[in-house]
Amino acid sequence: MLNYVLLILSMITASGKALFGKAVGKGTKTLNDSLKQNFQAFAVAFVCSLFFIIGKFDRLFCVSPFTMILSLVFALSVALTQITQSKAMALGASSVVSLIYSFGFVLPIVFALIVWGEEVSAWQWIGLGFLVVSLVLIVYKKGEKTKRNLVWFILAIVAMIGSGTNAILQKIHQRSPHFGELEVFLVYATFFSMLFTFIAFIITMRKKTTEQIEAEKQTSLLKKLIGPIGWGVCVCALNFINLYLAGKLPSVIQFPIYNVGNLLLTTIISAIIYKDKTTILQKIGLCVGVVAILVIGLL
Repeated sequence: MLNYVLLILSMITASGKALFGKAVGKGTKTLNDSLKQNFQAFAVAFVCSLFFIIGKFDRLFCVSPFTMILSLVFALSVALTQITQSKAMALGASSVVSLIYSFGFVLPIVFALIVWGEEVSAWQWIGLGFLVVSLVLIVYKKGEKTKRNLVWFILAIVAMIGSGTNAILQKIHQRSPHFGELEVFLVYATFFSMLFTFIAFIITMRKKTTEQIEAEKQTSLLKKLIGPIGWGVCVCALNFINLYLAGKLPSVIQFPIYNVGNLLLTTIISAIIYKDKTTILQKIGLCVGVVAILVIGLL
């Protein structure tokens, strides 16, 4: 029961992360700006992660090579996923990119099925089918067009693979003999993510125009301070919960419910807070998604 409570908490935290990210990223025009915001969030997440090892900082210096290397790979994957997703959103239709990205949950399910022999029941396969329908309905936007090039599509596919890879790496660590190094993994993963996004930010930095400088001066306190802090706290909490659950729940339950449940909650909360309009199709998609989650989790 505790694991399912944590899964619900994970979805709520992910929705909070998405909403803070939306507040921070609203009006962002360049990849460099996006990287700066992600660096700030990871910096906050790194500081927050240190609270998990208060009184046992010595564990940071006697960590296993397995955890160290895996946290490095995980951080690189997270940074690459974030960069490619942001760029794909800028070049293509956001609804299509969101749909492709959300299908990343399929990868850890297939991986667990092949490598660890995790079973998927007939009802769970049916539930996964409902999830696909739900995703399409929720992100569909009539009339939204995509630029005629394949760059955005390739970037969206890379982001989707990155999303699935992140989940697989979490699963690998928590099923290994080093699962007890969870907190240490979290600290190093957030540190490396912060480092990678900072390097990418420096590499993509360009001289700012007068308009950009003026726009920064007019940026609200929410976007400058509160947004990145809230975003970073959510990133840290989310990584900790998901990493813990990766060793407790089957992939077919954790990742689909997390991905789609997060999308359901974010859509609902965005409609309330940001007054985002939901279409009839999106409302149907929300209902289908709830049914799918119940089928996967309970049957």
